[in-house]
Amino acid sequence: MLKNKKIKFAIIGASETENTKDLVCEIKKRGHKVYLIQPKNLVFEFSKNKKFKVKQGKIDMDKLDIFIFRGYTINIIPAKILAEKLIYNKKVVIDEVVGKKFIPSKIFESSQFAKYGINHPRTFQALDYKSYESIFNAVTFPIIVKPLYSQKGQDIIKIENKNKAKKFFKKNPSGYLIQEFLKTDSDIRVFVVGNKVIGAIRRFVLPGDFRSNASLGAKAEKIVLAKEMKTIAIKAVKAMGYEIAGVDFLKYKNKLYVLEVNSTPQWQKFKEVTGINPAKNIINYALKKYEARFKINNCRDSRSGKRKYQR
Repeated sequence: MLKNKKIKFAIIGASETENTKDLVCEIKKRGHKVYLIQPKNLVFEFSKNKKFKVKQGKIDMDKLDIFIFRGYTINIIPAKILAEKLIYNKKVVIDEVVGKKFIPSKIFESSQFAKYGINHPRTFQALDYKSYESIFNAVTFPIIVKPLYSQKGQDIIKIENKNKAKKFFKKNPSGYLIQEFLKTDSDIRVFVVGNKVIGAIRRFVLPGDFRSNASLGAKAEKIVLAKEMKTIAIKAVKAMGYEIAGVDFLKYKNKLYVLEVNSTPQWQKFKEVTGINPAKNIINYALKKYEARFKINNCRDSRSGKRKYQR
């Protein structure tokens, strides 16, 4: 049905990354068009005739078909407004959660894991320095301290004792959470596209560090994932409402813990180690979603004598 149709893609954010280049390559390989959109460059127009338009230069978002959101958290408000408008207009949006229930915060993520019964390291957050006093008495040191909005392991630190924790939180009373430290020599990254696991890698903790992020130079190897871990990975992604995600696990004392679910996972190390290019899976998923939406809308419009998606 869509064989001869030239579909217009938009990639929202992260236009200079290798991941974006992979997506662009996969889109062009299929003969479609792609536009790179930066949320900070969007212009929102609300006219007297009650119309709501969003443009980047001469590019009208209403004229595009599929929108893939990546690297937008710095400009989350315009990204959310755009995503909500697109979903309302029956456009294909990945991930739709951006325009729905999306809070870019690790404490929100922890709350979702608790809600859906997903095993997660013991986690705390307070809003002022005095409230942290009771936390220091409840935790076992060392602890991991994470910014609520960090990515790629940036600004995550390990604090060895209560005195050092007091000094840190006196200077930084908000914007961080505390997590119990689970000692390990590696963790596992599972890549999920459209509720399907496409592969997994084991990432080894950096020498003299406690982190295993590929962006920091950690070594990694391809692994075959056990059924139990696949099930938990899908459950964690569904808990967050994501369509594309990287799920991070570790095993501690024979128990699996989900560390986090990343809605815009990087994949260069994953691609290098596994030979799997997630961009291919993502574009295939996007096109299937578009075709399903196309069929539904054509079915609805045929009843009213109208045809959508024909320009």
